[in-house]
Amino acid sequence: MDKKIENKIIDFTRLTGLTERHEMVHGTLYVTLLQPERCDFFHEIIRTFYKDNINPDGGVNMYALGDEFCFDFVPADREAPVFAKADEEEKGVWSEFAEEELLANVDTMIDLENDSKEGR
Repeated sequence: MDKKIENKIIDFTRLTGLTERHEMVHGTLYVTLLQPERCDFFHEIIRTFYKDNINPDGGVNMYALGDEFCFDFVPADREAPVFAKADEEEKGVWSEFAEEELLANVDTMIDLENDSKEGR
């Protein structure tokens, strides 16, 4: 990764005020967060910054390493699906299958309950 890009990422990381320590090594950002439980929030803002200011066709993967978090800047097709949003068609297909299965389970439970009441 170009040194200018690394410096932009480090400067932005410093400006967030969310890190105790930050370092860029071979294109990977290593940070110690002041509030480690907010790692997903930091992931989202560093990704937004990267996509808006450096590479709109890129992505950011996050990994935990002890008390540090590592952020790899990758092409969009290699980004973990953390930020993927299912489009409406997929939701509709899923909902139809889920509804059918749910109704089948309810029918089975009603049949079992009726059988137990009748002593079968």
